[in-house]
Amino acid sequence: MVPRHPARLCALTLLATTLACGGGGPGEAEAPAQGPNPDPPTARWVQVEEFRADLVAPRHPSDGKGRVRVTRAPERVVAGGVGRWTFEFEVADTGIALGGSIHFMPEPFWGWSTPQVQRAELPGYTNIAVSRAGTSLAADTFGGQDSGLLILTVSGEALQGGDRVTLDYGAGPAGARADRYAGRDARLWFSVDGDGDGIRAIVPASPSVDVAPRGPARVVVLGPSTARPGEIARFHVSALDGWANRAPEIDGRPWAGSVQLEVLGALSEDLTVPESVRLDDQGFATFEIIAPPLEAPEVLRVEAALTLPDGSIARSVSNPLLIDLNAPRILWGDLHGHTGRSDGTGAVEDYFLYARDTARLDVLALTDHDHFGPRFLDEVPAWQEEMREVTERFNTPGGLVTLHGYEWTSWIHGHRHVLRFDSGGPILSSMDPATDTPAELWAALEGEPAMTIAHHSSGNPIPVNWTYTPDPLIEPVTEIVSVHGSSEARDAPQVVAGSRDGWFVRDQLDRGLRLGFIGSGDSHDGHPGLPHLSPTYGWRPATARSGEVPGTGGLAAILAPSGDRASVMEALRERATYATSGPRLIVLVDRSEEGSSDHPQASSRVAIRFHGTAPLDRIDLILGPSIEGTIPSEVRTLRPGAADAGSPDPPTASLLDAAFEIDLPETLKRRYFYLRIVQVDRATAWIGPWWRSGLAGDDAQAEWRSD
Repeated sequence: MVPRHPARLCALTLLATTLACGGGGPGEAEAPAQGPNPDPPTARWVQVEEFRADLVAPRHPSDGKGRVRVTRAPERVVAGGVGRWTFEFEVADTGIALGGSIHFMPEPFWGWSTPQVQRAELPGYTNIAVSRAGTSLAADTFGGQDSGLLILTVSGEALQGGDRVTLDYGAGPAGARADRYAGRDARLWFSVDGDGDGIRAIVPASPSVDVAPRGPARVVVLGPSTARPGEIARFHVSALDGWANRAPEIDGRPWAGSVQLEVLGALSEDLTVPESVRLDDQGFATFEIIAPPLEAPEVLRVEAALTLPDGSIARSVSNPLLIDLNAPRILWGDLHGHTGRSDGTGAVEDYFLYARDTARLDVLALTDHDHFGPRFLDEVPAWQEEMREVTERFNTPGGLVTLHGYEWTSWIHGHRHVLRFDSGGPILSSMDPATDTPAELWAALEGEPAMTIAHHSSGNPIPVNWTYTPDPLIEPVTEIVSVHGSSEARDAPQVVAGSRDGWFVRDQLDRGLRLGFIGSGDSHDGHPGLPHLSPTYGWRPATARSGEVPGTGGLAAILAPSGDRASVMEALRERATYATSGPRLIVLVDRSEEGSSDHPQASSRVAIRFHGTAPLDRIDLILGPSIEGTIPSEVRTLRPGAADAGSPDPPTASLLDAAFEIDLPETLKRRYFYLRIVQVDRATAWIGPWWRSGLAGDDAQAEWRSD
């Protein structure tokens, strides 16, 4: 039986969850049941049934019909600014019956004021007028101060074709607040339930708004993490506003600032670097450094100073660049993020432009939800084709490697993003009965150049159902950190809200799963690679008392010999990766026979090289449970310079660049180990795990391997 208001319920559920990947989820509970894949206690069947009911609900010919015209709008809308918009809705020839309704919902989640008729002094106040004298429209507002919708229900006389309904949005003194993130094509969604049965449909030609950035407020400079002598290291510089939107203008006028550059480190006098670069009309510039021949590895950073329009100076220091003949090539990837095509904001093309030019990423995937948002990606072939075309167009081997992706959004078994390393493929929807369990999804992908990656697996909005053991070829790694925090373990920094004991990644390692670590953003702000620079996710500027604090985020460090899809896929499958919470920390484990990441002997010392974006606070050595199961996993914290016997050797340099050797105590008895590196600004990296393989017992020749 179809519920009375399936589509309305879906909309309200969408609003209540705040984000498809965050907010409103489970609390503490028992560990996931083992065995024949029972439904987890966290399953949200009500939400699934609402979506299913909406899929099969018959649409009346009048549902979703009508035309919207914008008759008044601000000349320019800035991110987080206010404005006033007047919409004229013309009723289609099919009319709107008594009890039918018109729905108005600005793009949800990211700051648009909820349209409301109750209080004229508050943002989003909306005047309503109807051309037919005998018709009244009862207005109901759903949602909080932002991210809500307005429903206008017809009474008195039915609306006929050609009748007009006027909505004056932002008519009060407070106006209506726009999206806090800049971007093109922010949709102001209209939908119609024409016959009053509670089943509505989107008006496809709902209007859109371009949201401009605020003025420049800071600068960011990013370069590669490693280079060999003689190689060219290309750096990108961008001016950003306070929400990390690219900021190339002031009050609608182009602005081309000049950025002063200074190389920091021992090589500052040996390099030819321009003293300054001028930003182009997109607020962007590049410069190059040729890595010099060296007898020993060296690290450099570049400081950028931008004079802002008010005369103040914004400063930023790049990520570290290690020049070393033997250093591995590190590709930085963000494999998970959203746009306005689901529950994020921003245009698809702009997502890729930001990743390539501002965030200077090496690997990127756009993973909008299969079935979540105002409209559903799995029901809009034109959107799927747009994503495929843009992904292919931006794929540049040796530059930005782009992967086809989407998010498999199961409210029963958890969320996974699906990545393809070819020219794309169909969406295998979580709402399709043929692919609505992890096992069915993996079976459908078998033999394909594809993989799945679980995320926010321990908590909100729904944990992963770990009773399905991941296929090691299709799911070799897991997203351990994102804007929502870490799913590593209860003792991790910034744990995902709503996390449950038994659902953490470490719990799965304890029970024998072999999963490598990556981070990715799961950002919804249109800023792949840099969500940790957004106040939404906790970023805070430097003050007189403390330095800049990065927010939550996530990146994948992929150790691949070349920048192309095949190499990236192979590196992920081999777990040649590590994760960070966003900042681009370099963490390398010595590759020699004694103490290497590939073959460290069970009695060895592991050598670590650290080059950070802030000073090192500590190294956590996580030891898995004993092979016999009699000793649980544990964390041993090692602080540089500490006097206890378990601490690492004193650093060979400052705590910004350091080298250590760490004992691996009792590893003969352990199932696995990995390392967690934490900076003083909370930025974190996870590297490993390594598992016991080879000989059992106390034989000192047993090996540790990352796969």
